[in-house]
Amino acid sequence: MDDPMLVEARRAVLEALEQRRGLIAFSKIEALEMDRLARQYELAALERLRGELDRLPPKGLAMSLRNLLERMDDQLKDLEAQTGIAESSRRLARDDITWRAFEDVAALLGIES
Repeated sequence: MDDPMLVEARRAVLEALEQRRGLIAFSKIEALEMDRLARQYELAALERLRGELDRLPPKGLAMSLRNLLERMDDQLKDLEAQTGIAESSRRLARDDITWRAFEDVAALLGIES
């Protein structure tokens, strides 16, 4: 992963991973709050990545990352369009979609989470 054009994208993911790991230090935080904060860090990193990708030509790894974010967006839209789902279930599904996309982005960037 030596593409200099993706340095900022990689930095965004690494910072979010570090923030997420830092949550463990707050052992008094309830698990739900810890998960909420972790998703917040991941979403911020994905939005930062999205901004970086807007500045890059649509080819190679940048295109793969764009496609991954678009797939996440589509899954989130589909989830929001579903009816008859309890809000707690919708929130869990939303978190799972976000978490999986973040992990996939990290893997594509060659970052072990």
